Amino acid sequence: MTTAKSRLVSIPKSDLDSLEATIETLENEYVMDQLERSEQDILKGKVRNVREFLKEL
Repeated sequence: MTTAKSRLVSIPKSDLDSLEATIETLENEYVMDQLERSEQDILKGKVRNVREFLKEL
């Protein structure tokens, strides 16, 4: 039988920062909702060429 043991893991600070940012994003309901809505728009073809969009500005 194996038991869980605490282990020390070393990763670069930049990787830790990236993981923390990812967790923060995944926990943000507003951001996740916006991402889902964006994915649905893409699937429905509701997209514009960036050059055309910039001309409108």
